[in-house]
Amino acid sequence: MERNLKITIPEPCHENWDEMTPKDNGRFCMSCSKTVVDFTSMLPEEIQQYFISHKNVCGRLKSEQLSEINIQVPSQILHSQIHYQKMFLLALFIAMGTTLFSCQDKDGNKKKIDKIEVVEEVKPEQHATTGIMVTPIDKLNAEEHSEEPQSGHYGIIYNANDLDVAAVPKNGIKKFNSNFSKNLITAKQGEISVLFVIEGDGSLSNFNILENTTSASEKDIIGILEKTPKWIPGKRKNKIVRSTYTLQIPFK
Repeated sequence: MERNLKITIPEPCHENWDEMTPKDNGRFCMSCSKTVVDFTSMLPEEIQQYFISHKNVCGRLKSEQLSEINIQVPSQILHSQIHYQKMFLLALFIAMGTTLFSCQDKDGNKKKIDKIEVVEEVKPEQHATTGIMVTPIDKLNAEEHSEEPQSGHYGIIYNANDLDVAAVPKNGIKKFNSNFSKNLITAKQGEISVLFVIEGDGSLSNFNILENTTSASEKDIIGILEKTPKWIPGKRKNKIVRSTYTLQIPFK
């Protein structure tokens, strides 16, 4: 049995929630120039899913919530290569770290979130949560050990910077961005940032909305990306591999 690793950060942020400007699903902090998400009305499962699905998160929690939050991450992720779940693990540590720096009660007393656990195995559960669901771990493991012929190391997802040949749309990135902007008719002024995976066959999957300040819904954004023509997949060591890409498009 592997040991469980617990991480705690005892020094939260000292900024005053009441002095922050209301924005989106929280308040905007002028000191760090980012939105502090209000988790006080969320269930523990929803908070955990939010941490996994978003990067660089600051948040506000009730003191009674802190003892309920226990994030579990499979230990094998720590020993894999640049795997998709490992990328989310790193984002999780950043999310938890910055969130922990933003916790204090109404009297200004500093608090800390109980722990992050690294466990031997996590069984995926279905919860009523918002946002994009992370692909279940057993499904990704099944892809890695599939006996069907695949191109390259199909189960591993590489960062775009680690590729020898970058993944690109067949008609070029400018044309791709232009078509995306034209088809997303519900988007008005603002900016959209989406992280997704280019599969070995060029199809797009695992969409994660990092930022959306437009009037378009996440459903509309993902719906258009799912219908786009296949990309030319990236290569590493002369083999086709899965890789990530972050799409950033402003709307004026």
